[in-house]
Amino acid sequence: APEGTVPARGAVVGPGSAEPAVAAFVKKMALVKQMALDIRRTDIERLITRMGELNKPELRGVYLQVDKMLLALLQAIEGLKGEALGARQQELQARIAELQSLPGLQGLSAKDQDHPLRIDPGIPSDASTVDTMMEVHVLGLSHQKSPVDVRERFAVPQERWNEYARELVESASSSVAEVGVLSTCNRFEIYFATPEISRYSGLLMVRAFLSAKTGLDDAQLEEYVFHHVGAQAVRHVFEVSSGLDSLVLGEAQILAQVKACHEHSIRKSAAEGLDDVGAERAPGFGGKFIARMLQAAIGVGKDVRTKTGIGKGSVSTSSAAVELMAMKAMPDLRKAAADLRVAVLGAGKMARLFVIALFSKFPDIRVTVVNRSVDRARALLDDEVVAGRGGSNASAAPMEDLWRVVGDADVVFAATGAEEPIIRPEDVGGRARSLMLIDISVPLNIAPGCGDVDGVASYTVDDLREVVRRNEAKRQKEVDEAKRLIEEQVQNYVDWLAAQGAAPFLAAWRTNAEQIMQAELEVFYKSCDHLSPKAKRLAEKALRGAVDAFLRPIYHSVKQREQKQAKVLKIWAMQALFKLEPEYKRQRLPATRKQPALEA
Repeated sequence: APEGTVPARGAVVGPGSAEPAVAAFVKKMALVKQMALDIRRTDIERLITRMGELNKPELRGVYLQVDKMLLALLQAIEGLKGEALGARQQELQARIAELQSLPGLQGLSAKDQDHPLRIDPGIPSDASTVDTMMEVHVLGLSHQKSPVDVRERFAVPQERWNEYARELVESASSSVAEVGVLSTCNRFEIYFATPEISRYSGLLMVRAFLSAKTGLDDAQLEEYVFHHVGAQAVRHVFEVSSGLDSLVLGEAQILAQVKACHEHSIRKSAAEGLDDVGAERAPGFGGKFIARMLQAAIGVGKDVRTKTGIGKGSVSTSSAAVELMAMKAMPDLRKAAADLRVAVLGAGKMARLFVIALFSKFPDIRVTVVNRSVDRARALLDDEVVAGRGGSNASAAPMEDLWRVVGDADVVFAATGAEEPIIRPEDVGGRARSLMLIDISVPLNIAPGCGDVDGVASYTVDDLREVVRRNEAKRQKEVDEAKRLIEEQVQNYVDWLAAQGAAPFLAAWRTNAEQIMQAELEVFYKSCDHLSPKAKRLAEKALRGAVDAFLRPIYHSVKQREQKQAKVLKIWAMQALFKLEPEYKRQRLPATRKQPALEA
């Protein structure tokens, strides 16, 4: 075929000739699509707004027409990409046909030639996928190779998770259907679903969004960001909830964070109330597929912790910080850990966990909790769990006393929600004795340069790895068992996800059957108007039973566990044979995420 064209059906394409060109073409189309979207969201929107300010409705109409043209361009790009992917399927068919013509393969029996891996050249290229099939993705920041300053760029406060998800869905047009956001002190991940036919453009849209949000270019994103799709994405989410992907193996806190991600993603509307700071709650963008994956992840996390010993002897980030303090006390401060004076900045969840871990090891250690609300600091110390472990030498102080408390302390543990550093190098210089700073916040509460000051040792979450590695080898057997449990549930979700591609067509088939049944019943009732109401009900019940008996094998066949391509072919055949249009019980999510209106 001439360069730049899609080969005709049945054309022989040399092995390897089309694949690189198609891949490059799809990528270029995604870039053109992104450029068109950028023009819509910046230049055109700004011009329309300006025309409204000048009260020139006729000019505003001109730019609205330009906007419509850009939308048409976006639709055309999707069509071209679909043709390109079809060409890729034809290339694969041509390769298989050539392999089958080799002398060593010509003697295959008919049974051998019908092997499931063989792609029949007679199957149309549009049967390689169907537009109701969905794919799940995870795109995140690797805590194993991304420094703290990079993680700070990605950090999203929990109260903004849904707003962040909304911005992503709107910026990605129909390429991204659902989004869930998880951002913690040590992790940033986006869980999203795309129609399978636009999963490449969906990924590029998410990367472009992250680049705009963080200021990192594509090469930098490539260095720090990972991406999983399909079963690999599901496996990753399940390992996260089980504590296998945590800095601290088997930690329990991550399961609560995944629960929070799920709760945010399924929040229905702002009408559900206000958040902890009195701001209106934003609705979630999880949808059917992401919500189901997160819900399954929570179940897997509980199952792994119940059936294995993965959590036994493990430590949370906060308790790892206590162990680090104890390990470094003598070399850094020339003091025994039990004799240290500790200042805790913050009175939130992480500070509470740190104090619990601290009192568990050193119940009589001297501690001062500093917080903007001294009442909240006192409440932390009066907490039943905290007080049950120690605190005889603990006190609370307001933020106004920060520098007095820091001046008296040997160790400062920082875990606040501040977006700017609280302690800077100039604040800790010229001390008479050594100081240890431990910061597990993201963004950092302690400026990086503090560790360069004489007599000051500064640590972040990245320094906890030395503590964590001690316990990992001891629990390898439990890790293997946890992965076995996870793999079972990964397959269950993947099978469920593939079956969902058939659901809209099964619903349409059911609707068609209902319409035919009702039409036949009306004809029957007219010809038998002497029937009693009871007889009519019996007739309808019998006919409905016959229809159900007819449809039941189809339902079971489509939902059985099998290779994804076999599932796709069944769905395609159902659609083609019965001329079905997909029917959704609720409006399909991508259709509800309309392009933002450009109004003056």
